[in-house]
Amino acid sequence: MILPNALLLATLMSLVWFLKGDLLGYRRTKRLPDTASRQKTYRLWIAKAAIAFVLPAIVGLALLGRLDAIVTVPREFDALRSLLPSLAGDSRAELFGMIGGSALGGLVIGAVLATRRNWRILRTIGNVGSLLPRNRPEIMHAAAMSIAAGISEELAFRLFLPLLVALVSGNAFAAFGVAIAVFGAMHRYQGRAGVIATTLVGALMAAIYLMTGELWLAMLLHALIDLNSLALRPALTGAWRAA
Repeated sequence: MILPNALLLATLMSLVWFLKGDLLGYRRTKRLPDTASRQKTYRLWIAKAAIAFVLPAIVGLALLGRLDAIVTVPREFDALRSLLPSLAGDSRAELFGMIGGSALGGLVIGAVLATRRNWRILRTIGNVGSLLPRNRPEIMHAAAMSIAAGISEELAFRLFLPLLVALVSGNAFAAFGVAIAVFGAMHRYQGRAGVIATTLVGALMAAIYLMTGELWLAMLLHALIDLNSLALRPALTGAWRAA
């Protein structure tokens, strides 16, 4: 048990480091008028996500001899999974269809609203205004950041952190409760509404992961949500036309 405890402590310290930098970085972004500095900040966030989320997860799983958990749901989660419906076969196909339909529907609705310039309906939840890209290069950076967030945060908060807590506590319910709460807290820069919204999203991603057994699906959904907020909406409001 020494190794899981040590890894859990190191992971929490890494998350605290990221959160402090996140808060400072967001405040700094509000004061950045030039696009070159804003693009640099996007790249910095991507690099920090790799350092704080991906690197500890990959190294930690390797040290535990559990790299297979990336493609196979850990047995430590079985107690919680048994209480949730299993999405396999036709149910999984239906879920994929719903995801594809929702993504297409969101794009069509956004395009229609763009022609009517009725953008108040598309107001984002939480204090994320300073993150929204203002021109085409920033949109590309924001899109890359969205994809990176989907991969890195799901790896960290839907697999590695819950696994560590489950190994230490022996309780899958506590494991995902802690991971979802920490995931929400990591979005403090978005204000109370943003924390609540991301906590709910974290719970939804955890449920999808546990019900389907597919971490990549949670990653995809997470990335699509971020792409919609940070890239698609700004692009449709006119930011794409600004060089």
